[in-house]
Amino acid sequence: MLTLVISILTLVMFYFYIWQGKEQGFSDTAITTNAVAFLVYTVIMIVVLAIIVKSSVKNAKVEAQALQMRQLREYVGALEALQKDMRVFRHDYVNILSGINGFITNSDMDGLSVYFRTKVIPMNSDMEVNISKLSTLQNLEVIELKGLFATKMIRAQEWGVDAQVEVYKRIDEMNMDSIDLCRVTGILLDNAIEAVVDTADPTVRVAIIQKKEAIVLIFANSLPEDSPPIHHFFEEGFSTKGENRGIGLSTLKKTLKKYPNVSLDTKITQHGFVQELEIG
Repeated sequence: MLTLVISILTLVMFYFYIWQGKEQGFSDTAITTNAVAFLVYTVIMIVVLAIIVKSSVKNAKVEAQALQMRQLREYVGALEALQKDMRVFRHDYVNILSGINGFITNSDMDGLSVYFRTKVIPMNSDMEVNISKLSTLQNLEVIELKGLFATKMIRAQEWGVDAQVEVYKRIDEMNMDSIDLCRVTGILLDNAIEAVVDTADPTVRVAIIQKKEAIVLIFANSLPEDSPPIHHFFEEGFSTKGENRGIGLSTLKKTLKKYPNVSLDTKITQHGFVQELEIG
């Protein structure tokens, strides 16, 4: 489209140049020579522009494919972790049955009752709680975002983080480029998880809310009492995890400048560090 517009403008300028040359009394030879040079230059510029556009499109496709591959690797990693958990559960299940069999063999009903209350019920409750914390992701139909949230939240749970995501209404699209959307949400989620791993209360909460004319993604995490002021988080190179590791939020801020319909509100409340990403 851009190439077509430039071609039309060039053609208009070409005819204007010929008309102006005749008005100024230039000879036909001079007009023809300059016109040919002008046309050659124009053709070269159009070819160069077409190559640049084609290269940009190709680079965008490569970047999108690279993002999909990264998400696929993370998703496969999460599935492998789940498979490992299932193997562990199967092993524990066999041990539990063996323990129950021992109590039954010895007719120790009181011991069996205590064993069931202290060993079996807590393990079942833990599994149900972890599954329920991700169950509402089924309402998120933006596939690339669903995969990103699933893998990172499962990984967070493996690290001992109380991670939960809430999506209570069906959401099938967001008015933002998918690559930038995943980049921004990935940064916010990674920072939230990393911030709580070594704290006394490792908690991360994510909610995706559908409003009338916007979608709001809320990221909240517990925060140590000695946390720095908000403005430091957006400084280039700043990180609570060490020197020169904090490029995420400054990169996020630069990315969001491309989207007038997207805003980020950051605040520290009594509940922790909260960031609200609103996509209009």
